Amino acid sequence: MTVSSDHDPIAHQQALNWFTRLRAENLGSDEFAAFEAWRLKPQNARAYAEVEQLWQTLELPAHRVRKADRGKAKRWPRYAAAACLVLAAGAAWLSVPALQELGSDYATVAGERREVLLNDGSRLWLDSASSVDVDVQGATRTVRLRQGRVFAEVVHDGRPFVVHVDEAKVEVLGTRFSVSREAGGDEVVLLSGRVQVSTPSHQQLLASGQRLRVHGERVETPESVDAERLLAWRTGQLRVREVPLQQVLQQLVGYQGKRLVLLNEQAGQRRVSGSFNLDKADSALDALVSSQQLQAHVVLGHWLIIR
Repeated sequence: MTVSSDHDPIAHQQALNWFTRLRAENLGSDEFAAFEAWRLKPQNARAYAEVEQLWQTLELPAHRVRKADRGKAKRWPRYAAAACLVLAAGAAWLSVPALQELGSDYATVAGERREVLLNDGSRLWLDSASSVDVDVQGATRTVRLRQGRVFAEVVHDGRPFVVHVDEAKVEVLGTRFSVSREAGGDEVVLLSGRVQVSTPSHQQLLASGQRLRVHGERVETPESVDAERLLAWRTGQLRVREVPLQQVLQQLVGYQGKRLVLLNEQAGQRRVSGSFNLDKADSALDALVSSQQLQAHVVLGHWLIIR
């Protein structure tokens, strides 16, 4: 795995800005001279070279598609647009701190897990890059999941215990359970007890050993799962059985605090099984990439390009 060195967030932010600006039609000679002067510094030159590497890496599949699909519906604009979006997202991500941590009661950084003992005796376990707000003083004890994943072990004291995530709320009826907030939707996994998951338009009871997904106000039908396996992250293990490779890569990359760009879509659909040590996510990822005969490159210190 090729890792960029001497990571300088400010230089990379400036490199992203220059890379975008140099492609503008109204670029003046004075601006170009300013760019050349900026690039004289070694750290700036390295940062700009890494931005160019990222762009070229993302452009490669587009060139192949354009060559193979001449005369057919062109997919080139889609790839080019995706590359632009990745660079734009990279610029925003490099310049903005971990927003999910700002103002939250409890938070973890990438690769960290944390156990929290609440004042009512209940316990929370926060997964990597997660954050919550907690209020256990009122008539109803509440937890709001801002980001990531939390496992709760609730002590009963006669008051309701509710976890809020996006449009859904999870009401505890005696339980140990996990709530996840992800880009593709929210997820509740019940290890023991019962919970009721509600949105403004739906509600659903969940029994032990079941998983339920929520998309906006829509609540899916619960499915039986191996809850212990899905919740193994609490002890630093990622256990998967016949899971698409892309999902496993995404979780391991996330534990490193990076973003994944997978250029081999076919490989991403391969089904994999195994157990991975989340406390050594770097080694686990290297081994998985090697076993799948893929190549990985870290760009800008934040993007992991796999092909």
